[in-house]
Amino acid sequence: MSAEIDRPVDVARLLVSQGVSLKRAHAFLQRIAAGDTVAAQMWSEDSGALVARFSDLGIEAVELRIPDVSPKEIRTRMNLSQADFATAFGFELDTVQNWDQGRNRPDASARILLAIIARHPSIVEAVLAERDDTGVEPH
Repeated sequence: MSAEIDRPVDVARLLVSQGVSLKRAHAFLQRIAAGDTVAAQMWSEDSGALVARFSDLGIEAVELRIPDVSPKEIRTRMNLSQADFATAFGFELDTVQNWDQGRNRPDASARILLAIIARHPSIVEAVLAERDDTGVEPH
């Protein structure tokens, strides 16, 4: 499946104006034209306006936000000690302790994983146990 991009130069200009290199913008355009979904990290004061600008150019854009989570609140709600939480979900005990004490903040990947743990711990447990009962179809 391929998608026709009406104004590829304008799309490339918009991507470049958001900090994407011209080479990478070109690669994005090729992937979009091939019908692929493309993820790009961009910062904007007004993300709604940026999504609208892409939409005006015929590109469906969706804002994705990294969740803001509290590892300590998640762990406490699950009624797990620091050691049990670390063991259950594959974290280093020192890392969990540092999060709880506010010495460190989880990076973006860890915050995404923590949000999944908060909502669907069984999925993470199944992945860690190498079971195929996640309800998610493999690619």
